Amino acid sequence: MDCVFCAIAERRLPAHRLYEDDDFIVLLDIFPMRPAHVLIVSRQHAPFLRDLPAAVRERLLALSERIASALREAGYGVNGINILINDGPDSNQHVPHLHLHLIPRRPGDLPALLWRLLVRFLPQGRKRLDARLQDEAERLRLMLGKEN
Repeated sequence: MDCVFCAIAERRLPAHRLYEDDDFIVLLDIFPMRPAHVLIVSRQHAPFLRDLPAAVRERLLALSERIASALREAGYGVNGINILINDGPDSNQHVPHLHLHLIPRRPGDLPALLWRLLVRFLPQGRKRLDARLQDEAERLRLMLGKEN
């Protein structure tokens, strides 16, 4: 089976893209655990973090900080963002391609977060979710554009 993130990188699959450069694509997670759940995806197919060249690994943290700043400026995760890499299948990595999650948090969201974790792949309210993702993508692209 083809890798979904490779297909997105090659524009064979759609995605709510927020930012792109030579090494990474930043997009919204289509099964978000929280509003504005962002993924930083390596353009290079690398199942593990160790599979990326050292220079690319070093850029990943700097880019995650830039994206976190844009999230906060847009009102997401003002006082907290989980930054997470599931590195390999035993760590709950569903797509074997390096990607970093930025999950904005807010006080008291743990019950909703746990619920979304349990039901995130069920086909419910897809149309409403797609509209929300489009709104979030536009808002975050605006924040990222302000930095340039």
